[in-house]
Amino acid sequence: MFVADRNIKAAGERLISPFSEKRVGPISYDLSSKEFHTTKDGEIITQSGISLNPGESVFVSCEEQIDLPSDMAAIINARNSKIRQGLRLDAPIYYPGHKTRVFFRISNVSTDTIKFSKGEQYAAIYFIKVDGSVDKPYEGTFNNELNFSGMAEYRGAYQKTMQKFESQKDELKNIEKGIYANVLVLLTIFVALFSLININVGLVRDSTGAGTVFRMLVFNFGTVGSIAILIGFVQRMISSKPVNQHMLWIEVGIGLACFVAASVFATWL
Repeated sequence: MFVADRNIKAAGERLISPFSEKRVGPISYDLSSKEFHTTKDGEIITQSGISLNPGESVFVSCEEQIDLPSDMAAIINARNSKIRQGLRLDAPIYYPGHKTRVFFRISNVSTDTIKFSKGEQYAAIYFIKVDGSVDKPYEGTFNNELNFSGMAEYRGAYQKTMQKFESQKDELKNIEKGIYANVLVLLTIFVALFSLININVGLVRDSTGAGTVFRMLVFNFGTVGSIAILIGFVQRMISSKPVNQHMLWIEVGIGLACFVAASVFATWL
């Protein structure tokens, strides 16, 4: 059963502080944002304002602290206007006996970048009356948390899972780069073959005499040499893994050999 406004006002700062009657709704209390927290390489970054791109999330610490009695729980929900703006809120259920600053995570599920500022009201807290007092009030890791502690003592327990995810993410990126490299190589070969066929047909049609053969050889060797060197450099630039130096030198060697052959045949024209 939700606690009504008159009972929230009666409890006042014994329940939530700082307290202002202006923020009391029919069954809720509007929360004011204090700081915004993100993590990078395991380190917590705290800011008084932040902009979230679509798909990004941030933890919010509120100005308010709660001190729940043994017969009361609390839940957090996004304000209607913020939901319509494209924000999604995730928060724990605060158990009876929980004393803490209020924290929640908010995500941008819209298609626009949204700016967050200190003092803005993104959520409201709802107090729920428990049917009787609990035998064991909350005494968990996040009790008396006044400053955002991230995963706190749970970090070690989830570290292996987090590292595994990062490893899989890097592996997917490597696969993606490999696909791009292979596509570029195939496109290069396709364009080169098309050019070879097209120009060779043109040379045969428009030329006569022994010089035609030498012109075709010069052009073909020059084109194949360019393709071999281009493929080598494309693989070197795009590949996320160390390039096989032996194969790279073979490709460059083939290219140079073709250029030399083209130069020799060119002297016979």
